[in-house]
Amino acid sequence: MTAFVLHSSESARNGMMRLLRGVAPSMPALRFRTQKTKDGMRPDMWGYDEAEPRVFVENKFWAGLTENQPGLYLLQLAESAQPTVLLVVVPDARKATLWRELNRRLGNPAMPPMTRDTGAGIVYSITTEIGPILALTSWTKLLSVLELEVADDQSARSDLLQLRALCEAADDNEAFLPISSAEISDQRIPAFILQLSSIVQASVDLAVAEGVLYTTGLMPQASSERIGRYARVSGERGVGIWLGIHFRLWKTYGETPFWLLFSQTQFGRALEVRRLLEPWAAKEGVFTTFLNDELAVAVDIAFGEAKDQVVRSVVDRLKGVADVLYELNLKPVGHDNA
Repeated sequence: MTAFVLHSSESARNGMMRLLRGVAPSMPALRFRTQKTKDGMRPDMWGYDEAEPRVFVENKFWAGLTENQPGLYLLQLAESAQPTVLLVVVPDARKATLWRELNRRLGNPAMPPMTRDTGAGIVYSITTEIGPILALTSWTKLLSVLELEVADDQSARSDLLQLRALCEAADDNEAFLPISSAEISDQRIPAFILQLSSIVQASVDLAVAEGVLYTTGLMPQASSERIGRYARVSGERGVGIWLGIHFRLWKTYGETPFWLLFSQTQFGRALEVRRLLEPWAAKEGVFTTFLNDELAVAVDIAFGEAKDQVVRSVVDRLKGVADVLYELNLKPVGHDNA
C-alpha cells in the first residue's frame, strides 16, 4: 500500500524523497515500483532513477531477515550510480533488535560499515565501503513524514490513515491471532523446538564435562515462558544461573532463543553480576537486558553450522561469562534455588 500512495500522490513522493535525502542529499527524484524480482532478490519496493535502481525498501513486521538481506541487496545497489539506499522499515519495538542483526550480518570484511549522521525521519544509518547506504526507520516515523507532506491532499491523507491502522494492527505483537490449520499441521515447528532443546541439553553436558557449569543438586525447570535448567558457574560455590529457551525474551528481542538469567537472589546475585558482566557484554557485542528483576544475557547461535559447532559456540559463551564472574565465585553464596 505504501507504493500505491507514492504512485498516486506527488506530495507523498516528495515526503519519501525528503526522508531519503536525509541520508543521501544528492538522491535524484525517483519513481517507485513493488515486488520486482531479480537474481533471487525481491525487495518490497524499488526506487528507480530512469531504468536504474537507486533505492530498495524492505518492509518488516515480525518476520526475520532472509539469507540475502542485507548483503545481496547492497551488492546489487553497488552496481548502480551512487548514492543508493537500502531502507528497512520496522515496528518501533524492533528498531534496536533488527539494527543489531543487520550490523552483525555486515561483519563480512568485504563490507565493513562506517557510521554516518542520521537524517530526519531515519532512526539509524551507515554507509559501506562498496557504496550503498543502509538505513532503518520505523513505520511510525515514515508515516509521520508522509502525513506531514500530504496535509493538503485529502485522498492521500485517507490512504495513509488506512495504512497507519494496518501497521498498528500488525505492530501489536501481543494480540491473539486465530490459529490456522496450516500452523497446527506444520511438523517443522515442534521439530525445531525439539532441536533447540537438544542443543541446550548437549551444551549443558559439555559445559559440565569441561568444568564450566555445575549442576549437582540443581534441577531442570520449565514454565509457559521458558524451558531450561538451573546451574552454577564453575563449581558448587559459583553464581547461580538459569539457562535455556526463553520464549518471551526470544519473542520480545528476537536475538536468540537461548538465554542466561541471573535472579536478584543470593543464588543469582544479579546486581553483583550486572556490575561485572555489562561492560564485558558491551565490548563483546553481547546483548543484555535487565527485566523483571532479572539480568538476561543472550546466547547467540552459530548459523549454518553442524550441531557440534553450535554446541561448542554456546559453551564458549558460557565460558566467557564464567571467566568474567570468576571473582564472584570466590565469595560464599547461599543455596536458595530461585
